[in-house]
Amino acid sequence: MNKIAFFDLEGTLVKGETAWTLVRDKFGVSKEVDEEYQKLYDDGKIGFEEWRRKLAEIWTLAKVKKDDFKEILKDYNLVEGAKELIEGLKKKGFKIAIITGAISLFADMVGEDLGADSVFSGHEFVFDEEGYFKDIIDVEFYRRGEGKVKVMEDFAAIYKADLKDCIAVGGDDINDYWMLKTITSFAVKPHLPQIKEVVTHQVDKLTDILKFIK
Repeated sequence: MNKIAFFDLEGTLVKGETAWTLVRDKFGVSKEVDEEYQKLYDDGKIGFEEWRRKLAEIWTLAKVKKDDFKEILKDYNLVEGAKELIEGLKKKGFKIAIITGAISLFADMVGEDLGADSVFSGHEFVFDEEGYFKDIIDVEFYRRGEGKVKVMEDFAAIYKADLKDCIAVGGDDINDYWMLKTITSFAVKPHLPQIKEVVTHQVDKLTDILKFIK
C-alpha cells in the first residue's frame, strides 16, 4: 500500500510574501484597489469570484504574459529543511503531494524544485496561445473548509493509498485545519489555537518530522 505526505505550500515549504501578493503588486493592482476589494470581500458584499474577475480584467488589459509571471515568482525562498524533509520522506517510501491555494504557476514551479509527485492548486492561471494572460480558474470546492480533505482523498485514490498511512504538514493558516485534523499531522511552531488543538505533532523545525516516521 502506498503512502503520501500532503503539504501546504506557502508558510510551510516557502517563506516570505505570497505569490498572490507579488503578482498583484507587480502587475497593476494598486494598494488602494486591493484594500477596496478586500474590504468589500470582508464585509460580504462581494465573493472571491468578483475579485477574480477584477484581477483578470486588470492583467488582460496590461497584456501580462506567462513568462512575466514566472520571472517575478522565480526567486522564492524555501523554508529551512524543506528539501531535506522531502528527500527523507521519499526515501521512506512516501509520495509527495502539495495542496495549496497559491497560483498554479508558482505551485508547479516549487513542486518541480522539490520533486513533488503531485501538485494541486486552487487557482489556475490560463494563458492564450501566444502566452498572454487570459483568465483565472477558481476551484470552487477548495475554498470551503474541507476542500483540502477532498483533494487528499482524490490523491489517495489515484495512488491507491490509505489515509491512515499518510501524513499532513501545514498549520500556518486556518485553512489547514481540516487537513491536519483528518490524518496524522505535523505543524512547525503553530500559533493558531485551532491548529494547536487538532495537529498530532508540534515540532520546532521541518526536519524534526523525520524522527516520527518509521
